[in-house]
Parts: sequence; structure tokens; C-alpha cells
Amino acid sequence: MKKNASIEEIFESENLDVNAIVVTGIPERHVEAIKAIAKLMVATDYHNPNFKPDFTNYDQYKYSPIAEMGSPSGVGFSYDYCDDWHSLSFVGSRLVSESREVAKRVFDNHEDLYKAFMVYEREVK
Repeated sequence: MKKNASIEEIFESENLDVNAIVVTGIPERHVEAIKAIAKLMVATDYHNPNFKPDFTNYDQYKYSPIAEMGSPSGVGFSYDYCDDWHSLSFVGSRLVSESREVAKRVFDNHEDLYKAFMVYEREVK
């Protein structure tokens, strides 16, 4: 099990600079969300170093955290539970973990990144 680490430490462990992510070709309002997803993909790999999801293996469990919007914690966005799945996917395949505990750890350590890509306050014109 890998230790908890900041997103900067995780990127440094792969000789990457977290501030070097560049996103072009999309509206500016979506850039930070795409950067957050990229960071979460690297963090998920870091926390699951020996897990290779096999999407043809219906017996292999894969876990993704589920957030609750407007939670009683007062923050409006918090970990609710873990979804496990087999062949039918309700979650992004790049963000799956080998166990509920690892999925929760990824969420707890990087909740700000989940919120950055999952919460979108669209402006209505």
C-alpha cells in the first residue's frame, strides 16, 4: 500500500511537473476540469501500483468513489460510498481502484480534484 502523498509528490515520483499540464482546444471554462481529471488518473495509478483492471474479466471487482452533493457535512460535496462493478460501467475506467479502501483514500486525498471535474456551475445566458 502506497503512503498518502500530495498530487505534487505523486507527479514528482514519475518525474513529472504537475504545473506543466497544458490543455488547449476547448472552452476556457472546462480547462481546470480536464486538468483535474488528468491529475486524478496519475493519482489513481499511484495508489493502485499492482492493480491492472481487466475489463474482460467480469469476476474482477473495480471500485470508484461516489460523491454526495449537498451533503450534511456542510461542504456540499463529500465521499458517500464506493460503487463496485463488473461488466456494466457507471464510472470512468481510468479512475477505478482495487478495493473500497483504496478508492476512498484516493477520494479523501484528492477531493478537491474530484470536485473540480464533477461540479460544474453552468452559466445560463
